[in-house]
Amino acid sequence: MTNAKAVPVSQDKRPLWSRDYIFDIGVNFLVYSVHFLLMLWSTAYAIKMWQTSISMAGLASGIFIVGALIARIPAGRFIDFVGRRRMFLIGTALFFLLIAGYKLAPSLGVFLLVRLVHGMSFGMTSTAASTVVAALIPLQRMGTGIGYFTLGVTVASAVGPFLAMTLTASDSFDTALVICGAAALAIFLLSMFIRTPERTILPQERADLKKISFDRFFSWKAMGISTIALMGGVCYSTVLSFLGAYTHAIGITGLGATGFFLFFAATSVISRPFTGYLLDNYGGNVAVYPALLCMAVAMGFIATATGDAGMIIGALFLGYGYGTITASCHALAVHCAPLHQVGIATSTYFFFLDFGIGVGPYTLGSFVPSMGFEFVYIAAGVISLLGIALYFILIGRYGRFTRHQMDRTAQAKLIVEERRQQFFQKALAHVEVNS
Repeated sequence: MTNAKAVPVSQDKRPLWSRDYIFDIGVNFLVYSVHFLLMLWSTAYAIKMWQTSISMAGLASGIFIVGALIARIPAGRFIDFVGRRRMFLIGTALFFLLIAGYKLAPSLGVFLLVRLVHGMSFGMTSTAASTVVAALIPLQRMGTGIGYFTLGVTVASAVGPFLAMTLTASDSFDTALVICGAAALAIFLLSMFIRTPERTILPQERADLKKISFDRFFSWKAMGISTIALMGGVCYSTVLSFLGAYTHAIGITGLGATGFFLFFAATSVISRPFTGYLLDNYGGNVAVYPALLCMAVAMGFIATATGDAGMIIGALFLGYGYGTITASCHALAVHCAPLHQVGIATSTYFFFLDFGIGVGPYTLGSFVPSMGFEFVYIAAGVISLLGIALYFILIGRYGRFTRHQMDRTAQAKLIVEERRQQFFQKALAHVEVNS
């Protein structure tokens, strides 16, 4: 499979809905479906097999994210040097092969190790998929393109947990692994047919490769918006990891429990085109502020729910809030970075988001025995409200994501990339003349 040639940014007339873009969305959807399914499945499986505490079960769920974090740091830094296609294929192959490790784990310690390593393969795969999709999307449609790409994640965050809750409720733990294995095989096969645009590496960049510093692994420009994603991840993780145990504890077993993630997905899917429209036409502020508020409202309904209605309303608000946060923060993180640092910006965003999802179940879950689940969800709502204040302090008051400023930044990125390409062509011509 040959790599697709990069299109000069000044002549970027590519359609958004290319075959490779659609395949990449499919890969991303399946990767996150397996991830979310196993998040809930691993909690229930650890309790069933080894009678662990809620906190340790939360660790069994969250340690997967620790592995993803470990992998994302070098993946974002080295993906363009290793090759986007090569890292993509290695990640998807490992993601498939490690599914068998869950069934073979003889103890909780080995199970945690499998979760950790599988998380690393997830981090590598999702970073590669996100870097590739940013190269496939025309720059002027980045908000819409990233929005549809992350829609796959949002739908997966409903499909995965729904399957997990259905299968674990009927003790069909092995069936869940079979489904994950089939999905992981499809992920690998799809990734083989995606033409991945590779980036030209300048000689100076290769010489700079051995240097180690913070800004070579993290994007300072994407740090602020990624911190907002972290707070959204913490809030969502409390639902993702503990919803089954919470609804069981308060006696909600109807549609509010079994259909929670379907209602969550409904508002996410319906709102996604609107989110992309807001980002591309009005900037980030009008998308992020309401999304954080909706997440806080959702946590309030979930914490105080006494029946199906409260849970369903919470799911609807959470679907819009979390779906918009992930789409907006991802697109804005990519927007912040120069075109040749998209990989680093992408890994920075996902590092913070995954850190929030990973740390939430273990830290907030530790309060369950003494304070109860209701306290956990109220605390998550407070975190979301703090996110509004933090967004204003870090970003909003400077006007970085107003539409006017974003247009100026996009134009500057085009100019910088064109000059970078011209410099490379002149340097290459000089070498050829001297040789």
